[in-house]
Amino acid sequence: MQKVCVSEEIREDAKALKLVASAYAGKAGILTAVLQYVYQAIKLGASGCVNEGCELERIAGEKLCDLEVLGALITKLGAPPVFTACPSYPVSYHSAAYVDYAKAYSAMLAADIRLEEALIAQLTFMLGELENTAVSEVITALRDHAREHLQRLNKLYAFIA
Repeated sequence: MQKVCVSEEIREDAKALKLVASAYAGKAGILTAVLQYVYQAIKLGASGCVNEGCELERIAGEKLCDLEVLGALITKLGAPPVFTACPSYPVSYHSAAYVDYAKAYSAMLAADIRLEEALIAQLTFMLGELENTAVSEVITALRDHAREHLQRLNKLYAFIA
């Protein structure tokens, strides 16, 4: 997976900030995905499904890198990277209740697929609204990562179906 860099040319942009914030720590955002994959890796590893857990842990690590990139973007756009869908306002903080705590592996994968699809749809919508080319490049790269994760999850799901 290719490393995403936040361009030095990105400056404060309230409109772009408002558009991208929900992908950071919203209900179907990258932080939710990180937490969901980590939960699943722990749960699967503890139940003896080590290989399955390791694959989800790899995706979690990649998502964590995406979260860092999006946090850096939010910072450049003019808000602190607090875990809220509305930076820089102290409202709507991220809730771990957004995580789907499925217990069965097949249900976990189904939840992951739904989450990645929602994230892709959200990022695609943003790209249609963004006017800042440098911000669009970052969002496009993050959407590409989400598409890659979705492909991997679909393969895992097809293998057990």
